Amino acid sequence: MRRRRFLGRVGVAGAVGTAGCGFRGDDSVGRTDGVRNEGEGPSRRFRVAENGFEVAVDGGEFAPLSVRGVNLGMAKPGRFPGEAAITRAEYDRWLAAMGDLHVNVVRVYTVHPPAFYRALAAYNRSHADPIYVLHGNWIGEETLREAGDVFTLSAAFDRSFRRVIDAVHGATTIEPKPGHASGTYDADVSDSVLGYIVGIEWPPAVVAETDRVNDQSGYDGEYLAARDASPFEGWLAARLDAGVAYEAAEYDARRPAAFTNWVTTDPLSHPYEPFVAEDAVSVDPDAVAATDAYDAGTFAAYHVYPYYPPLLNETPAYANHTDHRGEPNSYAGYLTDLVGATDHPLLVAEFGVPSSRGIAQRDVHGRDQGRHTEAEQGAILGAMYEDIREAGTAGGVVFSWHDEWFKRTWNLAHFSDPDRRPHWSNVQTPEQRFGLLGFDPEGAVPLDGSADAWTDATAASPENGPIRLGDGADAARELTAVRVTSDAAYLSVRLELADLGADIDWTTTNYLLALGITDRGGRALPYGLSATAPADFVVRLGGPDASRVTVDPRYDAFAYEYGAEAGLDLGRYRDPDPGVFAPLRMVINRGYTVPETGERVPFESVETGRLRYGNGNPDSPEYDSLADVHVSPSSDAIEVRLPWQLLNVADPSRRRRLGDFWTEGLDAYETFAGIEVAAASYVPTDSEGTATPLDGSTNVTHAVPRAAEGGLRSLSFVPPTWDRPAYTERLKESGREVGAVFERYARRGA
Repeated sequence: MRRRRFLGRVGVAGAVGTAGCGFRGDDSVGRTDGVRNEGEGPSRRFRVAENGFEVAVDGGEFAPLSVRGVNLGMAKPGRFPGEAAITRAEYDRWLAAMGDLHVNVVRVYTVHPPAFYRALAAYNRSHADPIYVLHGNWIGEETLREAGDVFTLSAAFDRSFRRVIDAVHGATTIEPKPGHASGTYDADVSDSVLGYIVGIEWPPAVVAETDRVNDQSGYDGEYLAARDASPFEGWLAARLDAGVAYEAAEYDARRPAAFTNWVTTDPLSHPYEPFVAEDAVSVDPDAVAATDAYDAGTFAAYHVYPYYPPLLNETPAYANHTDHRGEPNSYAGYLTDLVGATDHPLLVAEFGVPSSRGIAQRDVHGRDQGRHTEAEQGAILGAMYEDIREAGTAGGVVFSWHDEWFKRTWNLAHFSDPDRRPHWSNVQTPEQRFGLLGFDPEGAVPLDGSADAWTDATAASPENGPIRLGDGADAARELTAVRVTSDAAYLSVRLELADLGADIDWTTTNYLLALGITDRGGRALPYGLSATAPADFVVRLGGPDASRVTVDPRYDAFAYEYGAEAGLDLGRYRDPDPGVFAPLRMVINRGYTVPETGERVPFESVETGRLRYGNGNPDSPEYDSLADVHVSPSSDAIEVRLPWQLLNVADPSRRRRLGDFWTEGLDAYETFAGIEVAAASYVPTDSEGTATPLDGSTNVTHAVPRAAEGGLRSLSFVPPTWDRPAYTERLKESGREVGAVFERYARRGA
């Protein structure tokens, strides 16, 4: 590096602690004579060849490098990404885990804290197979939309790009600024930086506005040119050229550089795309080319997911495409088309599916955005990476390394407090569950029947005896205790019975939980039960195919937000009949018309209140990450865990819920003191769970705490609050599956 220029930029005070700048590692002895420190590791050069990336080590020949990558964000539980709170110990641990999974590239979107670069330098010093970096230069979507014309952002974008380059060379000090990493960057990882991918998924409206207000003059730079490009493409070429020129002048280094792109702004024509904005403009990587002075070269970098935009489902050539396995595969069909239309080597810089309980988009071949177990997530990711490689790309980068609790999804965003999202785990939200590394709330019950996990739970015992019918199922209907606990993801309830038996007969025994959170008093219960309880939500446990959570219609947030589109009679929701409860639903498609065929695809939702039976313990060989209910005959217990968002809790860390949204809107949050929980057993008459009439004042066979005078008494549970969530890290089943696929390609030298 040019130390005189560096000191001129940051000042003497800013240079304190940077004597080692330009040299790898935070524990190296600094030099200023341009001589590499002994033991620093090999020097590397990178370039883009005809089929992808290549690397040359210590002046040797260039060899192919196929990307087996993961994307690494800056958030962790309890923190927004702009807080830059990931520690050196976490980076060390995560990089080691990535290496164990045969990851050879980590992509970051913006400058991370100095700890990341120090950890990377340390990892690559101690491992023969390094982890390379694809480094981004972030620009916020809101910033782009507010600007409209991206040319007004050129100077700020260039400054940010220079800061990225200085950081990877270990040659800068960044002063604290809200929303950004800061500190002294003294670890030179430039010999591990495979290239730069700048920007984000460009909003089509911003591309269109930029092209409208600027002349189509192209760009002719020293290293990159876009001579016949649109104004937006010319702007991108200029930004890349400025960054490449800066690194060449300042550090005598050149490496590949590209910009982010996605399906919505690809150069292909998509006549089956139903939303005009999703195929209104193109940003073509081929419009930007390397000059003769730039032998490192450029490439195409696309984010490609299987479920969005709708054209991936609706285009017959994609939906009917046969992949290398002989199976229909729209994702492979699109990739084949995109690679064939792109002259540059193409990197799939993001791909993935989440292991969330909720779902946001459908894929015609089942690779949906959500509602996958961790095992299913891994199988899909492995198959997608195979698709990516079979299409002849430069490789792929999984989104993402770890789950990100701060994320939101379009169909649920209005139902939680945006200022508190990082502080709890919303398992309903697909955007939060893309990671290979998961974060389990500390103290969460394993949902496997283990009694010791419930020792500190709030508990109640029956205050009166059960109604006995002498039909052989009395012991299964006799409740001996109810226990309630919670964590940063779930409210959990355990029913303890006198004797479940080896195989519970759901035709003779059902259970019901009444959950009250709004303090609006008792309500008539559904399923023909002659009893009332303080119930905003009712859980029926009727076996694996007949269990669900339902909601008092007036407290149905789906009906308020989407009911008109769904064709609901909203009058029955504002003023519901006694004893009527509504299914809990989640919208996944608001409807559209396919242009080429005129086919109308209607509004679609799923019943997200349906409950899944299984074992929720990650250490169990029977682990089901989507399990809601576990039946344990060995401990005579039934356990239920319910996601907070399912219960209209907008922020469990502060015990805040949605208020009366019909009169005040969805953002009128209210604090709740606790949750009222009543449990009962009864005899069903049919598969719908209708209760059998019994002699007496109630047809409930047993209740905890008790059934009396036509009503169920409840147990008051006060969930704890917290400032920072306590959690543990866990490599998901999906991580192990991706590691196996990456290992297979690594062993093939691919």
